[in-house]
Amino acid sequence: MLRHGESARPYWFKVQLEQRAETGDWVLATQTTALKDVRFYGPFDATGRTLAPAVHTGLSQPFATRPLVSERYLMRLQLPGPGTYTVYARLVGETAPLLALSAWDTAEYLQWRQHKRLFDGICYGILIALLVYNLVLAGIFRDATYGFYIGQCAFALLTLASFNGHAAHYLWGHWPWWQERGNVVLPGLWLIFGTLFARSFLDTRRLPGLDRLLLSLALLAALAALLGLGGQFSTAQTLNEIVSSAGALLAAVAAVVILRSGFKPAQWYLGGQALLFLSVLGVVLVNWNVIDAPFLLANGLQIGVAAEMVVFAIALSRRISGLRTSQTALRLHAAHLAEAAATDPLTGLANRSGLAQKSTQMLADGAAHALMLLDLDRFKPINDAHGHDAGDAVLRAVAARLQAAMRAGDIVARLGGDEFVILLASPLPDDQLEALARRLEAAVRQPVDFQGQALTVGASTGIARSPQDGRTLTELMRSADQAMYQAKQSGSGHAFWGAVP
Repeated sequence: MLRHGESARPYWFKVQLEQRAETGDWVLATQTTALKDVRFYGPFDATGRTLAPAVHTGLSQPFATRPLVSERYLMRLQLPGPGTYTVYARLVGETAPLLALSAWDTAEYLQWRQHKRLFDGICYGILIALLVYNLVLAGIFRDATYGFYIGQCAFALLTLASFNGHAAHYLWGHWPWWQERGNVVLPGLWLIFGTLFARSFLDTRRLPGLDRLLLSLALLAALAALLGLGGQFSTAQTLNEIVSSAGALLAAVAAVVILRSGFKPAQWYLGGQALLFLSVLGVVLVNWNVIDAPFLLANGLQIGVAAEMVVFAIALSRRISGLRTSQTALRLHAAHLAEAAATDPLTGLANRSGLAQKSTQMLADGAAHALMLLDLDRFKPINDAHGHDAGDAVLRAVAARLQAAMRAGDIVARLGGDEFVILLASPLPDDQLEALARRLEAAVRQPVDFQGQALTVGASTGIARSPQDGRTLTELMRSADQAMYQAKQSGSGHAFWGAVP
């Protein structure tokens, strides 16, 4: 068995098989698909006679050269009788993690391959479902993090398909040039999007040092992809391994720091990283013969990738949920501030700014409306004799009475001091406006109890109507103000703008 780093030149294997039964049907298969050139010669019987034509396959050859339409490279050995047979294998692979051969009974191999394809299909289905689901969410939320996740998921899927041989089988089996390059270019693109996803999801801009390191790793992954396209497979593979190891470590450190700052979705990111790490660790332990788990050796990477992407999808949903909650809170806070800015703090009525905001839409329809401007009489003596607390109590009581007397669509506002404005949403005939003014004046005159004392004020009301007395709030206020002073001077209690001489 030879490991990555020793395999840039051809390696020869001599395999001797002892056949005891009358006939035998075997396959001699490689452990990996990441081999540039694979040649099998034999089997040779004890006399040196060859029993089958040579097999020449590998990434540099079309997929059709692979016997039994197998994703792995193999030679079928149909042995005619008992005896010792010899097979020679020549393997070339610049990026293969290991060079090894295994012998299978053909029927058992075909059954194992069927199970392997079924399991691979399940993993691919999970990744495709995540890809489609998050494509939809990306269209809805328009969040760059979803774009990076989609890129990571898509290139993880293509990388697994390339490593498993399915990409060559179903996608680009007639394009050997890309079969070779895809094995290093696709992982490089996966690492680019994985690094960008980590930066965006964890918002590592808050950690400038780590953020710059992650960006540097993304650039290294891009360099690896370019080198792979240029045919520098060994160098590109080495860069990919450096980026994947250092990137996982840096992203984990960033996630821990961000989690400690209170960003809870970071724990999901750590969970996804941990699942992939444990799966890869399991594969490494099998390769080192620490544990015996053939299933884990064959499927560990894609189990880890599928689990990681599922957890990352959950992390994204938690992140978006948190962002939407924060945005909702910010909108509510902004609305509260806007409402507070438009509200008179003493009476709870609209203030001058609130009146301007609410009246704009009401007056924009061009329909008939009426504005009533009320100025309290005998208010200053109350303030002077009893203090500002007494004056405030009177103003709150008057505001409540005015509000209670009006309809739901009408606007009641306090301009400041002892002036109030009422803007009627729908028109009333002059006689009904006059009756309303009298009711309001009567309500205002009701005594206000303050610390056992009955405080009484009156009101002078000026009435302006749109459109004849003005079309804008400013015009109506000017007309109503002049009418109010006329009412105050005449002592009539109220006056229409049209009646002012």
